[in-house]
Parts: sequence; structure tokens; C-alpha cells
Amino acid sequence: MPKRIIIIGGGIAGLSAGCYARMNGYHTEIFEMNTIAGGLCTGWKRKGYTFDGCLHWLVGSDPSSRYYPLWEEIGAVQGKKMVTYDYFTKVIDEAGRTFTVYTDPDRLRAEMLAIAPEDRKKIDRIVRDIKVLMRNELPPEFNLRNIVPSIRSILMIYKYRQPIRELAEKFSNPVLKNFFIKGLDWGEMCSAFLLWTLAMMANKKAGYPIGGSLAFIESIVQRYIKLGGSIHFKSKVSGIIVENNQAVGIRLSDGSEQRGDIIISAADGHTTIYNWLKGQYMSKAVIKAYSDYILFPPLVYISLGIDADYSHEPFSLTFEPKKPFQIGKEEITTLSLRNYSIDPTLMPPGKSVFTIMITADFDYWEVLKNDREAYIAEKKRIADAVIDNLNELYPGIKDHIEVIDVATPNTFVRYTGNWRGSYEGWLMDRKSLSQKNLMTLPGLSNFYQVGHWAAPGGGLPSGLITGRIAMKKICKADRKKFSVSRP
Repeated sequence: MPKRIIIIGGGIAGLSAGCYARMNGYHTEIFEMNTIAGGLCTGWKRKGYTFDGCLHWLVGSDPSSRYYPLWEEIGAVQGKKMVTYDYFTKVIDEAGRTFTVYTDPDRLRAEMLAIAPEDRKKIDRIVRDIKVLMRNELPPEFNLRNIVPSIRSILMIYKYRQPIRELAEKFSNPVLKNFFIKGLDWGEMCSAFLLWTLAMMANKKAGYPIGGSLAFIESIVQRYIKLGGSIHFKSKVSGIIVENNQAVGIRLSDGSEQRGDIIISAADGHTTIYNWLKGQYMSKAVIKAYSDYILFPPLVYISLGIDADYSHEPFSLTFEPKKPFQIGKEEITTLSLRNYSIDPTLMPPGKSVFTIMITADFDYWEVLKNDREAYIAEKKRIADAVIDNLNELYPGIKDHIEVIDVATPNTFVRYTGNWRGSYEGWLMDRKSLSQKNLMTLPGLSNFYQVGHWAAPGGGLPSGLITGRIAMKKICKADRKKFSVSRP
């Protein structure tokens, strides 16, 4: 009989592991605590609008990409229309000046030179390096065969291991410096990955799949089911059963147990290691990751359904609010707007969907959740502040907003269990660049972790790749040839 693999979590990583397990003849069952699959790759419907909680772009959206065949293997991209991007975002500063972060490196160069001709040398160096990244796509998996062709990209990552704000400090022109930070900064994230994203977009390899997260994940679910896999919804795990240092099953919140030959956790890493496994299988790498590494920050995620057509406006806009406001101790001086008019499947004809992401202080929201009235009032206050500032940008929009939805770090924890509300695990910064993957734990056999808690970097590719690698490891341990197929 084939081995039974139990997979905890039906997000992209769990589904990826499930698909590859079925391709290789294993019996698989996914246990997902929610009523639908997807985890963080999700969306939600409100009064005719669909608010997308994940997809802005998909690395590997074009057949010319190294990632595309892998997406094909799990059924994610077949038949999908992809929207490609001419620019990453548009930026408006406090003086009303605009800057477009073009994906085409030559157009980006011209845009920067128009602002700061005195920074020509630094601009030319960055543009040249984006072109290097365009010619040398990072492989989904590093091995002896592709390590040499990837050397130039690896060197670029090392060269640009500093965050965007440090890279921007090299410009002498203060206006360009400010634009660069506003348009591209993401905390301590290595600037290499922002430049790599621009390179992928310039090559039309990081487009947006029409239908968004819900349609994207449903395609993978259908692929998994057609391969013969099964998935159990409303099945929350409360523990991993270990006997003689072997993972042998899971315990569900209703007290029932499920036994398996191999356990794969595609769930929150902190919960998996510290709660379900009671912190009994640790390593220096695990301790360092959970004590030293920076997380992708939690978010306040405001979604708006608008009874007006804003398809003529930028799909991505970063601006400085004319009416700054506070959330906890932090003053919000920058807002990032996503206009989903590029995807007409998400709203009724003639209407629009906007989302605004604001990084948040987890501890502030953790305290606030204990006072429900204050929690609800704070969500409303933030939504009102955001709408007031949007009304300054787009006069009259306030009167056309039909639906307001506010998700907080507590929402992310409740829906996905992600530690401290982080939506992509560890930020890829200087420290985590050298981190070894945490797919296995010392002293525990028949157990694997997949997803963004298994390796830093996050995003959909992380789930896809770690699920695939885990199954390659399992096949190797069972002395089976790892095989793939495409629908």
C-alpha cells in the first residue's frame, strides 16, 4: 500500500506538497481549518465585490520563465490571462510632484535622470544591474547544474543586500532619494529583491492572473483533487502525535486523531514547533530564526467597494496623505493604494475596488482586541482617515464608497494562525540571507515543514518550491524517482 501523507494546511505550500505527493503515488490528505483552501492566498466577497488579500503579481507568469513549468505542474496557470505591468508604482510626494517606477530599465533611467541629472553615475549603475538580473533569472531551486549560470544573479543579491533606504542614500538629489524610498522601500528587505522584481516585470515574467487569488487557488485545488488527493475543511489541528521520535499523526481540535506515515506541516511555523511539538525538536537555526530574524510586518488592510469607474487611474499609487493620522504610536505619512480595475472579474461593471495596506504594530492590536468596542471603533476611525485622504486625491470618491472592509493583524492570526500576524514569514534581509531551510527538525523523523516558515523570502513561489522540494526529499528517502506531470 502507498504511504499516507498527512498535510496540515491547505494554502499554496500544502497544496503544492499534495499535488507532488499524488504525482509520485502517495496517499494524501490535507487538513485545513477554514472552509476554503488558500491560507494567505485568498480573497473575500462583500456585496458583489471581491477583495483580494494576496495577489499583486505572480513570479513566473510567462512561459519563458523558469518558474512557469512548475506552476503548470500544479495546474495554477493553465488558461489564465496575465496582465503585465509597464510600471511598478506611481509616487506622489508632498509637493505634488510625481515619479513613475517604470519596469523598463531605460524608461526608469530617463525618469530618474529627469529629476537628478547630477546622480547619473549612480542611476546608470542601478539600471545596468537591473539588466543583469533580467538576463540571469534566479532558478527556483539551486543545484550543481544551475549554480554556475546563476553566479551573476547571486553576486547581485550580495551587492544589493542593503535595504532600499540605504541604497537611496547614495543619491545626492533629495527629491529622487525621497521618491526612491517612497516607491520601493519595504523596511529591512534587501534591495536586491525589489530590483529583481523590476527585472522580472520588465521581462513580462511577473504579471497578474485575472481572477485573482480565489480563482488562482481554486485551479490548484482542482488539480490536486483530479490527481486523487483529498482535503478536509473545518479541521483544525491541535497537536502532532510523536512516538519514539517519529511523527505518526495529528490530533484535531475535536479530540479525534489521524494517523499517517509522514506528516507535513504547511501551517504556521511557530505554532508547529513550539506548540504542536512542544519545543522538543530544536536546533540553533530554529532558535536563531525565531529570536533574531525580522518578520514581514503585520498589516491593517483596508478594502473599498466603489460605485464609480476608476479604471483610468493608476493601478498602484503611493502618496503622502494631506491629513496624516496616528495608529497607536505611529504616524502614517505614506499610503499605498492598489486599484484592482485591471481585473474586471472582481467588481460589477462600472465599479472599482481599492485596497490600502498599512504596516502595523502587532502588540498594539493584540491589546486592543480585548476591548471589542474599542477595536471596532479603531477600525472605523482608520477607515475614515484613509477615505478622507482618498477624497483629497480623488474629490468626490467618498460619496461613492459602498463597501468598507478592514482587516487587522488579529484578522490574519484568526484566519491563518500566522505568528504575530506576519503575512510572509521572515523578511529577506542581511541576517536571513544565509539562513538554512527549516524543512526538517533535528531528532524528529517522518516530519517536514513547507511554506514561508521553512525558508525566508515568502510569497507564492516559496510555497510552490518548498512543497516540491519536500516531496523530492521524501522520494529520495524512499528510494523512489521523483516524477512530475502536467495536466
